[in-house]
Amino acid sequence: MRTLPDTTDHYGELYVTPIGHASLYIEYKGECIAVDPYSEVADFSTLPEATAILLTHDHYDHYDPDAIRAIATPRTTFIAPPIVADLLRRDGFTQPVITLSNGEAAEYGGTIRIEAVEAYNLVRERAPGQPFHPKGAGNGYILTLDGKRIYIAGDTELTPEMRKINFIFIAFLPLMLPYTMAETEFIEAAKIIEPEFLYPYHYSSLDRKALQAALPNVVIR
Repeated sequence: MRTLPDTTDHYGELYVTPIGHASLYIEYKGECIAVDPYSEVADFSTLPEATAILLTHDHYDHYDPDAIRAIATPRTTFIAPPIVADLLRRDGFTQPVITLSNGEAAEYGGTIRIEAVEAYNLVRERAPGQPFHPKGAGNGYILTLDGKRIYIAGDTELTPEMRKINFIFIAFLPLMLPYTMAETEFIEAAKIIEPEFLYPYHYSSLDRKALQAALPNVVIR
């Protein structure tokens, strides 16, 4: 039987389940949305099939065809940036794809608005002139469900665009050097965005008590 782990948090009709790394599930009014499924953190053949799969970018720990195949059905809809939409077709996925570039938005399922936002490195590079995540290649996402806004940051540093994001109910922010944010940037980003609930994700180690002490006005999950 396919079931989610017992790490699910309930917010009325909204259910949020972190899976590991950058993978998570969001359930709302019959929709089961998986984000960046990644085989290294779970056996996705045991997890629920997804009505939609959000993919942030093309790195192997975010675009994992094996994990995707384990939870995709013929009725699954993909939401992805253009480069990932191309990879889906290359890898034989024939389901509908909503292709979104930074700044674009779409309605999904009649109850959810999905906006693609910037996710990129400002200064951290794999080689001179080669940022780990180039601007425009990947997406973060803001999902709006009955007025509640969920921000899934993707792999990003604290960008100028992030400073304009507000009215967030739940935020997922990455915390991993050298690819995303250092702890000081993570804390600054959380103070700017001011979500009601904050999920650190994409981390290798985490001092949750220290983060909570630094962010007394935010509930860290």
